[in-house]
Amino acid sequence: MKQWQEFAAKQSTAQATDNFICAADEWGLILVNGADATDFLQNQLSNDIHLIDENHYQLSSYSTPKGRLVGIFRIIRISNGYILVTARSMVLPLLERLYRYIVQAQVTVADASDYFARIALQTDAAAVIQHPLLPDSAGSVWQNDSVISLQLEPLAGQRRFLLLCLAADEAIDLWNEFARQLQVAGFDALRLSEIKAGIPVIYPETSEDFVLQMANLGVLDGVSFKKGCYPGQEIVARMQYLGKLKRRMYLARLDTEQLPQPGDALVVEGKTEIDGSGIVVDAQFDQHGVCYCLYIAQIAKADAGKLRLLSQPAVGPHNLDLPYPINPSI
Repeated sequence: MKQWQEFAAKQSTAQATDNFICAADEWGLILVNGADATDFLQNQLSNDIHLIDENHYQLSSYSTPKGRLVGIFRIIRISNGYILVTARSMVLPLLERLYRYIVQAQVTVADASDYFARIALQTDAAAVIQHPLLPDSAGSVWQNDSVISLQLEPLAGQRRFLLLCLAADEAIDLWNEFARQLQVAGFDALRLSEIKAGIPVIYPETSEDFVLQMANLGVLDGVSFKKGCYPGQEIVARMQYLGKLKRRMYLARLDTEQLPQPGDALVVEGKTEIDGSGIVVDAQFDQHGVCYCLYIAQIAKADAGKLRLLSQPAVGPHNLDLPYPINPSI
């Protein structure tokens, strides 16, 4: 993929919030294949892997035995296994964890990030949306021998897509074709798009910091409460059926010129030390310098507007509506 990487490095890194194309190489890929691949993932991940087919992807997650999230994925079924799309910085830590559970199973897990060029699109342009390589509905997948494309969750009336291309020259041709209709942007445009869509990401800085329900995976169909055991399942089930969710993920605007980082603490106004009130999941500026943020916090404190960034005591989140309904029971 050297040809693709050199090409992508020469493209604009501008920010954009609509009708853009960008390289998505900061998303990593994990390939899982082998005769036992389905059973292996069914026993490791939060969602029901049996519900995936080659025409639809699935949101899922991986937790420690104590129920703490260490990875969130979009999972694609391919002819010889599965591809898990996640933050590239988490690929190696996740592979190390998955290796521990292989034992005698006929399954191989590997970093496939260097084998695919990755392109993201967000648009309402009919000429792009109707392209034959793009699937026609959110959650769906189109694939042939060299290209896999996903339609991601919609945002602000626009459709979002991810393309995985095995051949660098084909990826470059597709890029040039789409770029005639769209703004060329940097990866930060996709990161901002995911934030506004309310899709959580786990980074090394936030690994093992929260349970999946806190990251809204219950309302995003990222967990099955009917499947069998997987690491952390008892904790997740106990919270679902016996507990009351006291923390959840929020979308917010922050009035700041200093970009918060994943893992930054939110505290009650006036506090000068971490008090467990909240944590930044991700944050990004738009092209106008407005900062948008996903954060997980104690619901009572977040709803009361009492939180501030520990590192920026004058800055607190202005909560915005997520693009999906929140059911406090899941």
